Formats: sequence, structure tokens, C-alpha cells
Amino acid sequence: MADLERRLKEWQAAGLITAEQAEAIAAFEAQAERRRISLRNLLIYLGAFFILTSLCLTVANLDIAGLWRNLSPWGRMLVVAAPTMTLWIAGALLRRPDSPIRTRGARACWMAAAWMTALTIAVILNEWPISETPPVRPELSRFAPRPEPPEPKDPRWIALAASLGALPPAVLALLVLPGLAQGLPVATLITATAFSIFTLVFDPQMGQAQRLLLYLPWATAGVIHLTAAEVARQRQAGDPVWLFNLFGAWSWLLPAFLIGLEGPRPFWETLLLLQSLTLIGWSLIRPSRVLLYSGAFFLLVYLVDLNFEYFAGQIGLPAALLITGVAFMAVGLGVRRLHRRFGTASGSARDNGTTRANPPSSSAA
Repeated sequence: MADLERRLKEWQAAGLITAEQAEAIAAFEAQAERRRISLRNLLIYLGAFFILTSLCLTVANLDIAGLWRNLSPWGRMLVVAAPTMTLWIAGALLRRPDSPIRTRGARACWMAAAWMTALTIAVILNEWPISETPPVRPELSRFAPRPEPPEPKDPRWIALAASLGALPPAVLALLVLPGLAQGLPVATLITATAFSIFTLVFDPQMGQAQRLLLYLPWATAGVIHLTAAEVARQRQAGDPVWLFNLFGAWSWLLPAFLIGLEGPRPFWETLLLLQSLTLIGWSLIRPSRVLLYSGAFFLLVYLVDLNFEYFAGQIGLPAALLITGVAFMAVGLGVRRLHRRFGTASGSARDNGTTRANPPSSSAA
């Protein structure tokens, strides 16, 4: 790409192409570059895979639990904090726009650092406060009172605090270096926050109306994910658009379906239907195959569940299967027509938050 940019500047200086044509050619080649399989990148990824496999096998042969118990509280915190800081610093040093290889290394470092930050916060909260017990003389050990074990800490609160604490640096890394590698930690940390709140609120003795509280964190997480996808689309960030769309759609739909299995079925089935149709409709406004396929999938889940829940006993299993088959075909044909409406090339570009090179009327999704 660097050689192409140099040649485009030369052609533009010679008057062979205009500035708009140079931008169109650069955008087209950038999309083509993403689809090409580079032997160098393939060997680098395979080498990283073998190195990671070797490290995993080495760690598997060690008594990690025993080594961890033998460490002091300060040692445990240092074991996770030191590599976390190293990864953040290494990513900052590797970040260079003119070097794709170093940029990939920076993204990998910051992706691991974001998750390691959550782990570091969890370990610190679990070990703090540190109580130092004075040494007991051997001759007086039988008269010394046994120290009381510390009260166990609730892992749900620790997981919530770790997820929330690691979000700001993960979001900052995404803003500084947009890409799939930085979007993935942000999406998973938002989901982990919603799951932690869900576990804190959950009570087996909850009434059916109170189960709405279980869905509130997932609904909020879905809104945050879809908002982040729209922001990434406006910034033309590329891969984070479909990533946040995927997490947002499933944060809405999957918990509604699972909670509905134990709650009032008509309410949760109606909610699932409305959400599926909302995502399909939103995919028409902001063309996105991720939203379209997610909404269509759970629309099928709704139709199959409705068919077997209410009609299978009345019309018989063969008729229920016939209706299910017709529903699958109808949804499939509808999705196919919408997919054709998007267009294969424009649908891919819009889902990634990029614009097509040639038509000036195409807009970024």
C-alpha cells in the first residue's frame, strides 16, 4: 500500500488522475488488500499459534494452583500487574501508522492488556486488604490463638468491579487504534458487566414481575452495543461495526428467550417478536446483515416455539412440522430478498462501515 500511495501521488502530480480518482483507487485497493492472503502474515499467525500452544502446554504441566497458593498477596498482585503494564507499554511503543506489522502487534498487545487489566483488578480486590500476621515463636505456638480466616468475598462484586474498571482503558485503546482487536475487549467487558449485574440481581424466589429486573442489564448492554456500532459506523471504523451489532442483537434477544423459559410465556414471546422485528427493520435503515440474520434467526425461534407450544397438541405433530417448514421457507425467502436489496458488495461495505470506491452516491452504513 505504501508503494501504491507513492505512485498515486506521482500520477496525480503528472495530471493523469484527479484527487478524487486517487482516493477511489486507494479505497478499492485497501478493500482488495483485506481479502488477499499474505504468505508473510500466514506464517506469522502460524508461528504465533505454535508459540501460544507451546506456552499452554508448558503451563499445563505446572502445578499452577500450588504455585499460586505459595505466593504472598503482594506476589500474586505483582504476577498479574507486571505483564499487564508491559503489554500496555509494548503496544504504545509498537504503534506506528506506517508499519502494518507493528500496528498488528500493537493491537494484539492492547487487546491482551485490556483483558489482563480486568484480571489485575480482580486479583487486587480479592487480595486487599493485606493482613500481615506476626510470626509465632515455636515454643509458644501451642498457646497462640489460631488466626481467624478472612471472610470470603463475593466473586460477583469482584467481577463487576473488574469489568467496569477495565472498560475505560479498553475504550481509550479502541479510540486511539480502531479495529476488531480493540473492539473485542470492549464488547466482552460490557457483556461481562451485564452478566455480573444479572447474577447479583438473580434470586430463585423472584416473582414473575420481578424477573424484568433480570433483563434490564441485558437491555442496557444491548443499547450500549448498538450505540457503539453506530458511532463506529460514523467514524468508518470498519470491523467494530458488525462486532458491536452482533453483541447488541444477541444481548437483547438471547436473554429474553432464556428468561422467558421460566417466566410468563406470552409476555416474553411478545418481547422476543418485537425485538426481532425491530432489528430486521433497523437493518433496512442501517443496512447490516448481522442485524438482519440475528433478527431472522430469533424470529424463527419465536415461530417454532409458538407453533409447538400452542398448536402442536391441537393439530398434531405432522401439521406442526408442516407449519414449521413453511415458516422456515418464508423467513428464508424474506431474508434473501432483503439481502438482494442491500447488494452483495454494498452490503459488505456498509456492514464494515466503509464506502464503496466508485459510485459517489453510496453512503457509509
